[in-house]
Amino acid sequence: MATIKDYLDNVLSDDGLKTDIKITMTDQTLRKTSMYAVGTAFVITLIVFGVRGVVKNMEKMGQLNR
Repeated sequence: MATIKDYLDNVLSDDGLKTDIKITMTDQTLRKTSMYAVGTAFVITLIVFGVRGVVKNMEKMGQLNR
């Protein structure tokens, strides 16, 4: 398994940043990346709906206390 240092060595050289970087996407990497993207979108959606619900409840409580 490659370490972060190996990745950085592939990106940086003695002359500076390498611009000819080749990324290989295997089926497994593509599946993992897709699942991370779908999972992230799901979590963000849950957070937005949760915050929206909390704000609505706070507004209702503010109206009741007036």
